[in-house]
Amino acid sequence: MKGRLGFYHARPPTSRMNTEVLQIHAFGAITVLDEPADRYLALKVMMMPRDTNPYGTIFGGVLLSYIDQAGAIGARHEMARNTFPAQDIVTVAMKSVEFHQSVFVGDCVSFWTELRGIGKTSITMHITVEADRDGELMKLTEADVTYVSVKTDGQTRKPVPIRGKK
Repeated sequence: MKGRLGFYHARPPTSRMNTEVLQIHAFGAITVLDEPADRYLALKVMMMPRDTNPYGTIFGGVLLSYIDQAGAIGARHEMARNTFPAQDIVTVAMKSVEFHQSVFVGDCVSFWTELRGIGKTSITMHITVEADRDGELMKLTEADVTYVSVKTDGQTRKPVPIRGKK
């Protein structure tokens, strides 16, 4: 982040409270920074020429694929953090996808996830896509993705409680 001095502190990841990020200045002042709560860096990818559309920017479908992967990684992270059993999850919905800025070849893109909600069989993640361009963080894309916990028997998938058997 541009122009920040000192170091940062956040509550341990086991805390369900909002993460508080502090900036400690050399002269002793402390500033509470306005950072998103409980963000998790799920994926970081360098955009390559093979990912471009006919206009020379990164094809939206490539970003959607990475968003889906990052959301699943973030969902598994939240499931483990909440001590839910490890089980299969599948994408059931992707909504509110917003492309804010073009993505270019050479952009090193970060996919941050935040928990939006946990249902009986589902978990919804918010994914924010950012790139650092010349020292400035740019929000490129964001989306909400919902995953369902399933049990697979051969060709059949059946939703199961995400928190485990009750």
